[in-house]
Amino acid sequence: MNKFFKTAFILSVLLPFSANADMFELTLTQNSNSVTKGFKSVTDIFDKYKNGELNTILAGYDPTQNATGKLDFRGIEMRLNYTANKLQFVIPSIGVDQTFGDGTSQTEAFNDFKNYLEKNKDGLLSKILKESVTNTPFDAVAGTPSSLMGQMADAAFFNPVLDSASRILVSGTNDGTFVAAPHATVHRLTGTDKKKKSSAAVALPLGYAYKFDNDWAIAVDVPLTYIDTDGSSAYAVQAGLSVQIPLYKDKWTVTAAGRAGATASSDMLSGGILYMGSATSNLSFDLTGTTRLTITNMYARVQDYKAKTGDFEIDYDLRNNVLKNGAAIRQTIGTDYALTVFGYNTKYTGSKLYIDEYNEGGFRLTKFLSGKTAVAGWDVMFSAAKGDNYEAFRAAVSLLF
Repeated sequence: MNKFFKTAFILSVLLPFSANADMFELTLTQNSNSVTKGFKSVTDIFDKYKNGELNTILAGYDPTQNATGKLDFRGIEMRLNYTANKLQFVIPSIGVDQTFGDGTSQTEAFNDFKNYLEKNKDGLLSKILKESVTNTPFDAVAGTPSSLMGQMADAAFFNPVLDSASRILVSGTNDGTFVAAPHATVHRLTGTDKKKKSSAAVALPLGYAYKFDNDWAIAVDVPLTYIDTDGSSAYAVQAGLSVQIPLYKDKWTVTAAGRAGATASSDMLSGGILYMGSATSNLSFDLTGTTRLTITNMYARVQDYKAKTGDFEIDYDLRNNVLKNGAAIRQTIGTDYALTVFGYNTKYTGSKLYIDEYNEGGFRLTKFLSGKTAVAGWDVMFSAAKGDNYEAFRAAVSLLF
């Protein structure tokens, strides 16, 4: 990893999903002249400073005169101020205030600033990562339901592979089942600047479930996710292993699961790794011969993996508990179909996150397993979610083979 890549990464971690003009802006002021310009990546701004090309942003810019630069990283304010050819770098929200250069030139001062970033002095990167998760709505790793942490919590709770295992129990079939469950979610988030942004996530969980003769079930799932926010792309992958244990016939099951996930955005040079352990209880009551109430409760513990290369360290220092609790009512229609209405609450505790609680409700139509056709069953789900500074709409289809 070259030095400039390290420098770019340190600031680009603030923009994991998107870097459109509205979300990433530089206001450059010199004397009485001022201009605000949006950029698609942090490297574009660094190139201007490094190459002495600030005059391409502010016409008539004089590299021998004082100037102020205010960077808006989606609610995280940073300042790059030139005074007497020295560069002052300030991040007010995390208490960073450093001055670079000996007064020789602005280029020399910026090179000293680059060296400071490359050496990750004072644990700067970890401070920025934590601020990003806490006060920005578009971090790829954590902070919102659209992040990797949110995706992993959903995969544990709304696991279509485990759903297939439940349907195997209902059908009395002990054969293994392959599952493909494509789904799409549109997330709408509001930043600290009150600007609303949207991101679209398309996921394809692939998996296999098998029920043993003693009614235990095991499932392996690998969700693949692509997220687009205003033209910038992020990718995520997970791997999960779950064991479903029947405590009382088909009325009460407990599922123990472990999973790991990684996300990356080449557009923004950002990413991270998380791992999670979870336990989920499903307790069902037959209200009538065709109507069943199921209460679901999940607890999960998630934390990040600290990666280090020399002085360059990626450490969000995340330690979070995830609580998902809800209920569903399923009405069987005939012998092969069921309509389910559900609602649940999600709450995060531990490390502070930008969005720590939201509610989701929706419905699903299910075709039970039957026979040995190419598609042995399917499930269609629609839902909507709402929380402070957050709303989302989800559509999902599960195909069982």
